[in-house]
Amino acid sequence: MASITFKKVVKQYDGGKEPVVKGIDLTIKDKEFVVLVGGSGCGKSTSLRMIAGLEDITDGEILIGDTVVNNLPPKDRDIAMVFQNYALYPHMTVRENLSFGLKLRKLPQEEIDRRVDDAAKRLEITEYLERLPKQLSGGQRQRVALGRTIVREPKVFLMDEPLSNLDAKLRVQMRAVIKKLHQDLKTTFVYVTHDQVEAMTMADRIVILHQGVIQQYDVPSVIYEKPANVFVAQFIGSPPMNVMDVKRTNKGLVLAATEGSKSQVSWDINLSEYFKEEFEDEMRLGIRPEHIKINDNSEPSLSIPCKVDLMEPLGAETYLYLDCNGLSINARVSPDVKVAVGQQVTANIPLKLFHLFKKSDTVRIGRKGE
Repeated sequence: MASITFKKVVKQYDGGKEPVVKGIDLTIKDKEFVVLVGGSGCGKSTSLRMIAGLEDITDGEILIGDTVVNNLPPKDRDIAMVFQNYALYPHMTVRENLSFGLKLRKLPQEEIDRRVDDAAKRLEITEYLERLPKQLSGGQRQRVALGRTIVREPKVFLMDEPLSNLDAKLRVQMRAVIKKLHQDLKTTFVYVTHDQVEAMTMADRIVILHQGVIQQYDVPSVIYEKPANVFVAQFIGSPPMNVMDVKRTNKGLVLAATEGSKSQVSWDINLSEYFKEEFEDEMRLGIRPEHIKINDNSEPSLSIPCKVDLMEPLGAETYLYLDCNGLSINARVSPDVKVAVGQQVTANIPLKLFHLFKKSDTVRIGRKGE
């Protein structure tokens, strides 16, 4: 069993005003691919380093399988870690880099050769085994760094932003390589990134951290469709979810006035028909850019008069930046939607697709039937 369990884990550095990790509880199942994601300083890399034994735990417990590893040295945890820095020995060939750790463990040469050849084949670097790291591209070096962990055949793979040094095209390729590795090796993977696209495309489940606290832990589809709060809603998705202040009235909702508001936008809607009874007088309405319809009221929706401020045609889709009564809104539409900069349009928000969040704690209000 290579499950990983956090029990009220706290990490506070000496001299720090508050903990970097604030009593998190987390269970990563055996053979699962879990991604820790969040902005800088959220505690994701610190959490990974505590699993590895590279950071001491201030309070709480971490278990790998059934073993509490708080005081277990890194070499005894049966884990392997890939860092942002490839950390290859420049004077050694690829084969020597891959086999070095196995030789230190005094494995038989036959076993070392088997593991190295197997890892090289999986990562498609067999033809580079006799080259030095300086003779490799960035993507090839990253594959060697991965291979060095594979040959150890650990219970747990830990990866700390391993693709951040690669260009966009290589990152896409390496995402597929790592995902395929997980499928083939059937081992527990814990992966840290600040890139929500990596998280969504690679993870079985995602942990979203903010200021040392877990905001949501679920499968990618649930996090995208049912974000726990405003932070998650705006962190996951590109462009991020549009969030606007609204007030509840006896008829429905009214868009809160902004500095550039020219008129009041209000909507007649029976909220109780769509949402659970957790309303506040002031709330926040969220809608993803791809769910906004332009000049299309073919389904029940909330409508806002807008002006097109900017367009970004991307071929398969177009991003529209709209000025909606003093409020900036992004829409992601099909290139078939023909509009021009400066044009007056109507942004329609389908009733079945928008979210409501409490203003007091930013928590999402559930929809009926969920």
